Amino acid sequence: MTQLLLYLPAIHAGYHDFLERHARGDVEVLLVGRSFAGDYPVVRKEIRALQPAQALRYLTATGLVARGRVVERHDIRQSITGDLLLASDEDLMRDLVDRYRLGELAEVRFHATFLRWDREWSRAGRPPDWDGTVTADEYARMMQGLATAAADRGSDWWRRVGAVAVRDGTILAVERNRHLPTEYAPYVDGDPRNNFRRGIEMELTTAVHAEAAIISRAAREGFSLAGADLHVSTFPCPGCARLIAEVGFARCFFAGGYSVLAGDDVMRAAGVELCYVGEAPAASDAHPVRSD
Repeated sequence: MTQLLLYLPAIHAGYHDFLERHARGDVEVLLVGRSFAGDYPVVRKEIRALQPAQALRYLTATGLVARGRVVERHDIRQSITGDLLLASDEDLMRDLVDRYRLGELAEVRFHATFLRWDREWSRAGRPPDWDGTVTADEYARMMQGLATAAADRGSDWWRRVGAVAVRDGTILAVERNRHLPTEYAPYVDGDPRNNFRRGIEMELTTAVHAEAAIISRAAREGFSLAGADLHVSTFPCPGCARLIAEVGFARCFFAGGYSVLAGDDVMRAAGVELCYVGEAPAASDAHPVRSD
């Protein structure tokens, strides 16, 4: 007998196609139950998730699944009764198979498919190459403190980034990551960041990034950013790196993070000087700066 082990938080076309390919005939579907939330935070964080028993009723009522049941932590090993166990190729399934040693009970085959945001779909970043260190530059450290303070005001529990645009000591704009269409978007529809570590796939978000927000504000209000400095609390993602290059910032100061898709090369090729800043002062230590 063949069984299919699956984490299914929501029913959509991807899951439908996956089940059509792999759950037909005499295949028993085993849905991961809520008791696994203690082991896997994504099960707890996924606010879109149906109760597994409810999802199973939908699947069987539509005829997509002929036989199925919900498995929990206490009975998952006893539930593996077939000779072949199929699973989607994602980090949760692989870890679950390893943790509960399911390979001892049946042959396990993973099928590659995109069903939800998953760490394994990410690409690891690398430390960015920069033009010089400015740890001794108190002014740069002060600006980084303002960027950090802006980040701290964000409502995004996962990704807090702040940015400050400055020209000749005058602050042009201060922004932070903000979600669209509202700040509540990830809490209503689910957050694709749930499965990603900091620094991985930074552009996969429902937020407008702080750097992009500054550039959009400049376009809306009609002031130029060409030749200005940009201070960001974390190294820009690939999309923001391209915007920074195109808008003509003279320098980009950052205090950490990773370069993904050669974002540092993109900015350097456009003549943007990259400057790594050491530990920024606390926001309360930042001195007041004139702002228009």
